[in-house]
Amino acid sequence: MTESSSKGATLRLVALAILVGAISAVGGISLWNVLQGPEKSASSSSTLMILPEPRVIADFALVDDQNRPFTLENLRGHWTVLFFGFTHCPDICPSALYDLNLVSQSLGELAGETPPDVRFVFVSIDPERDTPEKLAQYVGYFNPEFTGVTGPEEQLAPMAMQLGIAYQIEPHDPGAEQYDVYHTASFLLTDPDGRLHGVFPAPHDAQKITHDLAAAID
Repeated sequence: MTESSSKGATLRLVALAILVGAISAVGGISLWNVLQGPEKSASSSSTLMILPEPRVIADFALVDDQNRPFTLENLRGHWTVLFFGFTHCPDICPSALYDLNLVSQSLGELAGETPPDVRFVFVSIDPERDTPEKLAQYVGYFNPEFTGVTGPEEQLAPMAMQLGIAYQIEPHDPGAEQYDVYHTASFLLTDPDGRLHGVFPAPHDAQKITHDLAAAID
C-alpha cells in the first residue's frame, strides 16, 4: 500500500468514526448500540447478532429501481436482508452483493422446492448519482431478483440512523461524478413484521450467513 492510499484509508476510518459519534451525540441509534445490544446466537461460529427484542422501524418513503414507492410496508410479510451502499463503490459493495447472491442461491438449494420468502434489498445512500434506472442495472447484474432502492437525503438519513448505519458523502461540486461515500458494511435482517431482527457485521462469509439466516427464519 502506498503512503497516499494508506492516508486515504486512515481518513476514511476517521470520517466514519466521527460520523458514528455524531449520530450517537444527537440521540440516534448508532452502529455501536446495534452491535452491543444484540446477542450472539448459540453457535460459536455464528455470524448473526440477534437483538434481544426486535426493534420497531419508523416509516420511510423511498423509491425502488422500477420507480415504485418503497416504504416500511414493503418490508412486511417476509424476511428481508438489507445492505446500504452505492453503485460507484469500488470494492465493498460489489463484494457484498456477490456474497448476498451466493446466500440467496444457497438458501434456495437448502429449501428445495419451497424456498423461503427472503427478499434482498440494496439501499443506495448516493441518490445524486444512483437513479432508479442505474440501480436496476446494477443490482440486476448480481441477481435479477434483488431490489435496489434510494430516495432523498431527508428520508435516507433517518432510516439509516435508526438502523445503525453510518455514512458520509464526500464534499463535492453539484453534478460531480467523482466523489466517495463512506459507509458501514453490515447486512441487516428484518422480520415479517418489518422490525429489525438482527445484524450480520462485516466481514462476511456467505456460507456461514446462509446457515445462520436459515436457522433464524426457520
